[in-house]
Amino acid sequence: MGVLEQFRLDDRVAIVTGGARGLGRQHALALAEAGARVAICDLLDDAGERTRAELAALGRDALYARADVTAGEQLDSFVQEVMRRFGRIDILVNNAAMPSEGVPLSDVPDELWRKIVDTNLSSMFYVGKRVAARMLAAGSGSIINIGSINSFVISNIAPRHNVTYCVAKAGVAQLTRGMAAEWAKQGIRVNALAPGYILTDQTAASAKIPEVYERNVANTPMGRYGRLDELSGALVFLASDASSFMTGSVLTLDGGYTIW
Repeated sequence: MGVLEQFRLDDRVAIVTGGARGLGRQHALALAEAGARVAICDLLDDAGERTRAELAALGRDALYARADVTAGEQLDSFVQEVMRRFGRIDILVNNAAMPSEGVPLSDVPDELWRKIVDTNLSSMFYVGKRVAARMLAAGSGSIINIGSINSFVISNIAPRHNVTYCVAKAGVAQLTRGMAAEWAKQGIRVNALAPGYILTDQTAASAKIPEVYERNVANTPMGRYGRLDELSGALVFLASDASSFMTGSVLTLDGGYTIW
């Protein structure tokens, strides 16, 4: 197989959680452009249907379904629907997340802590184990968990705060390693992407604060925020045969932020 052919995803079936907009939409489009059939879930029905239509316009079979990634019964129904529609699942992008809390740690209500950790970390276990059951039966698959530079560092974004979010993303890195260790011999590869500051809906709150935006740019050797599409190549790499000997890794794309 030629090197470029290794990146092709023709006829493979991918799931992207939180795929209606932002990074999730971009991930779904990248996989479709590489040849995959794509199923997305989200709670944003209008945006989800728009993204499904974009995927279909690329000539790919596409599915949108409403599902809360923290609700087991809804996930069971979604995975079953994907299997009925496509008959297999080759790729999972665990992307669904919620923004950081924005308040000091001492002021974070218990319920908000639980919600952030459940949405940003535990959901990757809830979805991952359900999809992995299908992959284990097939003997192959690639799972990509979307982490963050906050898997490694606490962002200096005061006057906003994000310790709870950082703790959840740190857990994503360790969950990725755990999944990889358990399922490697069964043909499932599990890796994570750790983006830096990308201009998305989730980074908008802090980016609107001039001092925070300028601090983040100053702390990034490349001197800018990243674009949504700058994660697409790495995502397709992890999903494809081009990364066939790679598992348990956390791939950082941050413009150099974590160098300093």
